[in-house]
Parts: sequence; structure tokens; C-alpha cells
Amino acid sequence: MSKGKIIVGIHGLGNKPPKDILSSWWKAAIIEGLKKNNFDTADFDFEMAYWADVLNEEPLNPAEANSSHSHYVYEKYLPEGEQNKEEDPVKLKQKATDYLEKYYGKFLINEIISLKHPTLTDAFVYFNLRELKIYFSLLKGKYSREERLAREVMMSRFIEILRRNKGKEILIIAHSMGAIIAHDVLLEIDSDISIETLITIGSPLGQQYIVKNYQQESEKKRNDKFITPPSIKKAWYNYSDKYDLVAIEHFLGETYKENENKVKVVDQLVNNDYIIAGYKNPHTAFGYLRTGEVANNINEFLQHKKTNIFSFIKLKHTS
Repeated sequence: MSKGKIIVGIHGLGNKPPKDILSSWWKAAIIEGLKKNNFDTADFDFEMAYWADVLNEEPLNPAEANSSHSHYVYEKYLPEGEQNKEEDPVKLKQKATDYLEKYYGKFLINEIISLKHPTLTDAFVYFNLRELKIYFSLLKGKYSREERLAREVMMSRFIEILRRNKGKEILIIAHSMGAIIAHDVLLEIDSDISIETLITIGSPLGQQYIVKNYQQESEKKRNDKFITPPSIKKAWYNYSDKYDLVAIEHFLGETYKENENKVKVVDQLVNNDYIIAGYKNPHTAFGYLRTGEVANNINEFLQHKKTNIFSFIKLKHTS
């Protein structure tokens, strides 16, 4: 185990299975990626910033076998060798439609289909309308038995983990809407909490709906939302698959300026080859977590060691 280091994951849109199960799946995908790329798979500390219960009364149930049930887990973690890559195209299309209707509502799907020339932006906003609108809304509601803004509850979960691990080297992996939450938290956290590296995967941060909201916030609060958070000390890597419709603006480096530590977004397209129900899902976290690029960043974080000043002095005097 790498002492003094921790990887913190923050999940994305939609309801999820319970925190312990989702955490174990993320960690398994990370280990799969390390092993696949011939890196050390020794144990490491991992914690999930879980916020699905803020917007959903009950988690998804991995034991539910009925795919039409509202708590059926459509996106389960399976190692690459266990994924079913061949399926009847007709059944495949129906499963995809059922999935979208379950998570986003049939009326949204019908409305998108009715658009003569739907753009990627239209698709993103419609598919994620509910959670995005709630996050950026200033209306208070009862979330997780708390009368607060949903955004405040989501952010507080993440902040609590970072504060508890203050003093450790921290690597954050933020998926989908988790990238929005992580970005907002890292702009506001205490200056004595430092983040070594941020990895965003399938991030919507460059999407115009998000950019417009941040522009309005920047004007009201007179702060710059379009800068690499100063708490990031070493690197911000942003990975997306070219077919990922959530990360429809792939290059965040064109929007975000470098911070005072000279850290600027490094964008790279990757191949998210995760297969769900026989078809490729280029947005799922599990596929991103096992890519060679993410595995390389994680390995670098886990393996490098801080220079001990006393060891350096001793080495200098004995040489």
C-alpha cells in the first residue's frame, strides 16, 4: 500500500448502486487497468465521493434481475474478458432505448427524436436536464434530509473527504458530472488542502450549457471560473472518447487558463472500449478507468516517492 497517498473518485450522472459496491467496482476497474498495462497492482487507498443519494431516494440494486425494474443496474462492472461483445442488433437497439427511457424519461426521448436536426448540445442538455438544472438551481429543497441547495450537499460530501485526508498526497478522478462538482470544490477549498493531480474523464465542463452558467456566476461573484483551480499542484489530465456525447467539447485547455502553479489542462482523446449489453458505451467510467493513459497517471502517482531531505543530506556527505 502506498502510504500517505489516496485516490478519491467522484461519480457522474444518474442513480447508482450503494456506495460500497460502486467503490469496489471503481477500484476493480483501476486495478484491471494497472494490470492490463503491466503496472504494479499492490493495494492502495481509495475512497468514493458518493452523491447519488442526494437526488435519489433508493440506490440501484445489483441483485435485481428484471431489466425493466426501476432499480435494475444497467451499467455493472465486468472485466474486459467477461463482457458480451456480440448481440442481436434489434435486441441491442431495444435495450438502448429502454435504458434511455428509464434514466431520462420517455417524453425526453420522444422530444429529441422529434427534433429535425438535433445537435450534440441539444442531446446533452435533454439527456442530463434534470440533474444539471437541479445543480445550477438556486432553489432550496430537501436533499438527504437537509434543507439546502442540492449543489451545496453534493459539494459538502466531497469537501469532507478532502479535509479528512489533508496532509496526504491526493489524486482525484472525476467522472462526468463529478467533474463539475470537483471543479467547483477545488476552486473553494482551504488553501492548506493541496491536490497533486486531477483526472477528469468524460467531462462536460466544456459544454456550452455549463460554460454559460459559469459565465453568469463569474459576473455575479466577480471571480474567474475558467482557471485551473489553484489547489492543483502538479497536473490536470482531461480524457474523453471522441464518441462520448457527454464530453462533447473534448479540449478544455482552450477554455481554462493555467493556475499559479503553472498547471494547465492536458487534453487527450482515448479509446473507451467498455461494452454494455453487447454495445460500446464510450461514456462509462469503468472503460475510462482501465485505459492505458489513466493507468499510467495512476501508476505514476502511486509509485513516485517524495524526496526525504535528511536522506539527501546523508547521501551528499557519504558520497
